Amino acid sequence: MPRPVAPLLSREQIASAALELIDETGTFTLPGLARRLGVSASSIYYHFPGGREAIIEAIRGFLTTGPAPTTGTDWQTYAQEWAREYRRAFARHPKVVPMLTAQTVSDPRTLATYEALARVLRDAGFHEEELLHAVTILDCFILGSALDAAAPLDVWAASDDPESALGAAIRTVGPEPEKRSERSFEIGLRLLLTGLAELRT
Repeated sequence: MPRPVAPLLSREQIASAALELIDETGTFTLPGLARRLGVSASSIYYHFPGGREAIIEAIRGFLTTGPAPTTGTDWQTYAQEWAREYRRAFARHPKVVPMLTAQTVSDPRTLATYEALARVLRDAGFHEEELLHAVTILDCFILGSALDAAAPLDVWAASDDPESALGAAIRTVGPEPEKRSERSFEIGLRLLLTGLAELRT
């Protein structure tokens, strides 16, 4: 039998299929992933010797792409665009977020985007400890907002109390969770960046 012209699998195909399973069920197993791809588990291990954790890191890299910093770019402008790109990617696949936060970031592409952000912050006057806090705070906010983007239509149960402040606010915003989440993200990001400016020395 002649050898196939092209490989039956690629790392990107495996990561993409795993992400599909996560979107559908909230998780994946290697046997389940192998069935989805129509291959043996050993074929997956050939591409990902590290198994499930390595596949999750590949998914992280598949999703995360940050903007390239340009000379003279204001740090707040860059951080704003960086945060927006990350949120857009994660908001499309919110079920993967718990998996990503459960293990150390090691994907080279993802680390490169964090490195780009760190360099912009360092050049703007953030020293090491403050810089790490700034990156961590941004990361937590983005991941939380991505989960919020997938929240149910009614995040809070309606109150029967006509004097309820929360109830009045919910009625004012209306039943458009995407717009409410996006608006909340933009307001929070602006306030967050204003506050982070105080960390610079």
